[in-house]
Amino acid sequence: MNVLIFGYSQHASGFDTIMYFLDRGDSVILTDKRSKASLGESVDFLESKGLIVHCSKIQEEDITWADLVIKSPTTKMDSHLIKMAKRVENDVSYVANFLQNRDIKVICVTGAHNKTTTVCAINHAINSLGYTSHMLGNMGRSAFEELRRWENGEIPQYIVIELSSWFARDTYFFMKDHIPHIEVSVITSVFRAKDDVPEPRTGEFNLHANHIVCPQEVKDSISKIANKKAKNISSIESASKGLTKSLPSKMAPSFAVLKKLGFPRGQINKALKSFKGISSRSELVLRTDNAMYINDSSSILPNAINFVMENFENLPVNLICGGSDSTLDPKPMLKSLKSAASISLLDGSFTQKKLIPLLEENNISFSGPYKKMEDAVHSASSNLDKKSNIIQVVLLSPGAPAYELFNNEYSRGEAFCQAAKSTNRSV
Repeated sequence: MNVLIFGYSQHASGFDTIMYFLDRGDSVILTDKRSKASLGESVDFLESKGLIVHCSKIQEEDITWADLVIKSPTTKMDSHLIKMAKRVENDVSYVANFLQNRDIKVICVTGAHNKTTTVCAINHAINSLGYTSHMLGNMGRSAFEELRRWENGEIPQYIVIELSSWFARDTYFFMKDHIPHIEVSVITSVFRAKDDVPEPRTGEFNLHANHIVCPQEVKDSISKIANKKAKNISSIESASKGLTKSLPSKMAPSFAVLKKLGFPRGQINKALKSFKGISSRSELVLRTDNAMYINDSSSILPNAINFVMENFENLPVNLICGGSDSTLDPKPMLKSLKSAASISLLDGSFTQKKLIPLLEENNISFSGPYKKMEDAVHSASSNLDKKSNIIQVVLLSPGAPAYELFNNEYSRGEAFCQAAKSTNRSV
């Protein structure tokens, strides 16, 4: 099949989309109005795997060549070139076709704020309650990474999808008459116009649900828009009654969804209390007697390390960093490198060509670089003082993309979680 990627999304989903089709043996062209240099080194890596890159100008012959066009979320739907294509999908609509006629409960999450926290909390709670749940969508968790798992037989009982309102609109446009069954759709918070007037914005895709949960102030408006598409529409305020006071109010949308799914409120509260944060964003993975293991794998830029390091400025931090893309400038992370109690490096072009020279120039010692996460975690853990009364930190905050050693930053984070638990079991 001839596949055209229309616009390159420079986080996990763009890379995973291309790799999915290349691994299937499809012919893949990437077209983008930006220059190739502006797209980053990951495109060079993809070219080595067989990708053809046409940048700076969109060519009509690429559109007519393609059997399938995958539209990047950053590309406008009204492009006249899109209308020329034989078949157009985005990553969610393409993957959602897999859900047809399958006994999988789908939860859609949209809203002005708090979407990613809600998705991650719902996903965590369902898994901790003994069921299987996967998540994908706007937070960067690639739909194509999930599709690989499903095609390999790892099919969950629940799928939680994060969609911005415009992403939901695009997905509806592509799917129209074959939208999969949606069990619960939640609007986490109200969109507001410039004059602070609440807008009943959702995107039509997630109106086709058994249950819609939304803020009270837009409930009547959402009911009118949904018409008879949804069987039940209720407010977050009423549906979250029973949320324990020990949980923050931002857990209310998650509680409301889980209650609509039929879980008992006591079990919901217990599951949400064990939620440790957004996956791969300052996520507390493990706590021992005197150490915390923190997964911040989604830091894919050098200055991102500084934000999480500031949270631990009074604690010894054993930092695991480094990765891919030698076009990045490592200097913004120098402050964090100097303050770290120890540094263990993950291998990659950024590490070899930029990070190691910076460390050597500033006489900062380091271990590695390591090609395996377990080796990096073991190195960082070996620097922990077991006799210390001070809490110490093992922090994965790479400051660079993951593509040379891992599929994406999420699989890198999962490798860290597994290595942290394995290292502490063997101690």
